[in-house]
Amino acid sequence: MKSPYVALAVSLVLLSCSSHSKPESLSLEEKKRRLEKLRQEALNLQSQIQELEQAIQAEDSTYGQSKKVAVGYTVVKPRAFASYIELQGNIDNRQTVTLTAKIPAPITRIYVQEGQFVAAGQLLAEQDAEVLRKNLAEVMTRLELARTLYEKQKKLYEEGIGAEVQYLTAKNNKEALEATVATLQEQLRNAQIRAPFAGRVDAVLIRVGELASPGLPAFRLIQPTQWEVKVDIPEAYLRIAQPGQPVEVHIPDLGLSFLSRIATVTQNINPLNRTVTAIVREIPSAYQAQLHPNLIAYVRIAQTTFPQALVVPIEAVQFQDTAAYVYVVQGGLARRKAVQVVATQGGEVAVTGLSVGDTVVTVGASTLADGQPVLPRTL
Repeated sequence: MKSPYVALAVSLVLLSCSSHSKPESLSLEEKKRRLEKLRQEALNLQSQIQELEQAIQAEDSTYGQSKKVAVGYTVVKPRAFASYIELQGNIDNRQTVTLTAKIPAPITRIYVQEGQFVAAGQLLAEQDAEVLRKNLAEVMTRLELARTLYEKQKKLYEEGIGAEVQYLTAKNNKEALEATVATLQEQLRNAQIRAPFAGRVDAVLIRVGELASPGLPAFRLIQPTQWEVKVDIPEAYLRIAQPGQPVEVHIPDLGLSFLSRIATVTQNINPLNRTVTAIVREIPSAYQAQLHPNLIAYVRIAQTTFPQALVVPIEAVQFQDTAAYVYVVQGGLARRKAVQVVATQGGEVAVTGLSVGDTVVTVGASTLADGQPVLPRTL
């Protein structure tokens, strides 16, 4: 602790020196004896100064405090620490389909609306198939006659009365009409748009009276439990982009966060941005009803994990060129101590070079000098 008594001691020493002969006029032995004597006098004076300061502080606890710099501090304790990379991804549904008509024909009826849940095979819409129905009715009439003629020709042929040619002709005519009926029935089924799986109707893209054709979107159907998060990971992080790697997912627009793991990683590296795509599929069921395709999601992946690390706030670490150091409070003084930064996350830094229990200056470190008196406080 600096004190006006220190200046007094220095003055006394200088006065003592001035009362003797100049050093250059003394022999070597005389110089040594005088130096030793002055050192002893300085020690005695310093001891007296400390005794006086302690006596004064015993009666006045605020004495000398104004000369100390108030600083914030933390006591270093070992704890778990991890550094992360955070990447932007998006929500995707791996069973989202756009349904189209199978034949070109106007829409005559729509049975569902947007947001409605449907079962697998449920009828969504019908197209105009009146011509097909009339054709089918006509062919069914002809088929009924063909079957009657066939049965008669078959009976005569089996009794050895009818000619084989007549029997084969009747049989061929019946089978041809049956094939025509099957084709017309299939065409009638194609005039219906049905759900290929159970899900939610996300969009109705047609209206009654519009011409629906193959390739033109009619409905968009989503399977509401097949959500996943896709995120592109730079190739520099391939070592941590592995199936089973734990991740933390945050969806800011919904205020949702959850822990999950990487399900799979694509083998191919995208040559345009040098990334692979990681897919996260374990999403809490309670969140799935709130999700939307292409919703932004942030994925945090741990790069380095330390079960026991000495961690300080990032503002505690100072740099001189590339050398890092902190100030540790020892005996009321700020002592500079070299450290090495091993990992950074958010506003914290894991370092080596400190000891458990060190009192590290966290607020005001940038204005300190080595050996400066400080007063640690909770700031």
